[in-house]
Amino acid sequence: MKINFHKYVPPKQDYAGFSRRMFLMTSAMAGVTTSAMLAGARPALAAALDGDQSAMLLRMVQDIYPHPDLLSIDVYQAIADGVSAGADADEANATALKAGLDQVEAQAQALFGTSYVDIQDDDAREGILRKFQNEGFFQGIRWAAYFGIYNNPDVWPKFGYQGSSVEHGGYIDRGFSDITFVPEGPTLEERMAQVKG
Repeated sequence: MKINFHKYVPPKQDYAGFSRRMFLMTSAMAGVTTSAMLAGARPALAAALDGDQSAMLLRMVQDIYPHPDLLSIDVYQAIADGVSAGADADEANATALKAGLDQVEAQAQALFGTSYVDIQDDDAREGILRKFQNEGFFQGIRWAAYFGIYNNPDVWPKFGYQGSSVEHGGYIDRGFSDITFVPEGPTLEERMAQVKG
């Protein structure tokens, strides 16, 4: 038996400067905030954030994953409450979140002369967020929103997702041919009649 040893090469940062370490840190932050959210923690208002910052956080969650025709404000509010609860539980997390929200607000004031939540143009708010998309606080909010929406069984029916089918025998008999926009083709008997012609 031959054993090959490979030289350790430290991971490189990608083109946006988002390293593996940053990904792990933001994933951990998202895990804390998501677990607080999924555990049913719905504080009235986070002590770590003031009213303006809480409104801004809610608007950011809506802007990161916008589904205005599908999701009610309650879904987004639960995510924002989870992020706020994570900030309440960890002083370093609260400091990073508040500093990040202050940066976004400062950028909005510098570019548009108004608060982030008062900017009416969706594309303008997205442009502001893109400046901070690789920052730790933003990634923490993004991952909390991702899991709070797409890993939430209460939300799945709104997207037309029936959930896992493994325990039901797979998708062949459950959802495989549920589409309604393709016209129904000829029956087997009609096709056989065409072949035998």
